[in-house]
Amino acid sequence: MIKLKDLYERFEFVKGDEYQIQGKTNSMQEFVTHIKNLPEELGSIKVTNSTLSFTDSSHDVEFKKKFTSANKAEVIKIIRDLSIEFKKKKDPIYQYELRSYYGTIGKQRPPAENKFYISLQTKAKDDFGDRMSRGMMGSLD
Repeated sequence: MIKLKDLYERFEFVKGDEYQIQGKTNSMQEFVTHIKNLPEELGSIKVTNSTLSFTDSSHDVEFKKKFTSANKAEVIKIIRDLSIEFKKKKDPIYQYELRSYYGTIGKQRPPAENKFYISLQTKAKDDFGDRMSRGMMGSLD
């Protein structure tokens, strides 16, 4: 069995993830390669199709049970399109990340029973999150 981590230079896998699904990189190309190499049997995978700092589920694209090559191509197109849009906004993506909704428990769950999401980090998104956590954006009630 080929270890995926041997194929990448900068992809940082989540420590203890025996299935080598979760991780992050600052390289869009490595992230795209990782998406292409994901197994077809995934519980689900979700990605947003918006450059907004805070979005609701109406901006999400989710694939459940089967993650086919056509689904992978769609996710890759979304990631590439968003990368272009963020660059136009002068706020380029500095980190591409694939995580489990189950947190640390997700490391032990087989991919077919796990739910994953893609996170794209930018400075503006980080700044928004920092302001929200300090209560600078007003009450959430």
